[in-house]
Amino acid sequence: MPVRIGLIHSVLPAINAVEAMFEKHWPDAQRASLFDQSLYLDLNPDRSMPPIVFERVADLVRHSYKTGADAILCTGSLFGAAIESTRQDIDIPVLTSFEALIETAFEQGNKFALIATDPGTNKTLSNDLERYAAVHCKPLETEAIFVDNAMPLLSNGNQAEHDQLVVSGALKAGSCDAILLGQFSMGPTKPLVIKATGLPVLDAAETAVLKLKSLL
Repeated sequence: MPVRIGLIHSVLPAINAVEAMFEKHWPDAQRASLFDQSLYLDLNPDRSMPPIVFERVADLVRHSYKTGADAILCTGSLFGAAIESTRQDIDIPVLTSFEALIETAFEQGNKFALIATDPGTNKTLSNDLERYAAVHCKPLETEAIFVDNAMPLLSNGNQAEHDQLVVSGALKAGSCDAILLGQFSMGPTKPLVIKATGLPVLDAAETAVLKLKSLL
């Protein structure tokens, strides 16, 4: 039987990004996706999770577990707290969108430029980086860059203009050990960012797939 990975999504572009990384690195893994766009739509104005969204994310994790998943990955960058809480009662690997990205980043150094197209992602990623650095007694420097208007473009199918905005944002980054693309939806833009900046670039989708493969 192939390994089954349960995937939980809140935006369509994340599905394409993570599927591309599975095809590149682990095509034999069976993927079972759950998509609920209401999770993203129902976030608070400050991009935090209201209790009802927290519980719906938890329900999706439990549902994915019941379908026989060998591991679960949530591709949404803003739902980590619900994932971390729910997985305590589940006996398979359950990953937030950032965990593998953060672990891989600290293998590269400790000075990072964070790129996000959702206004809440950099805050969440920064907090998770700080938490990891504190636990592992590592120094940390971050520069957060928010790319406004890119997410609506991508949601409407305009990949090219989305990519142009992300690349323009990345070009504002100062000296760093790596640029971190904090959202799965930016994964396909990674080669363009590497070409434009000449800097090491890590994306959430690829690092997550590689971590899952190493665990199973």
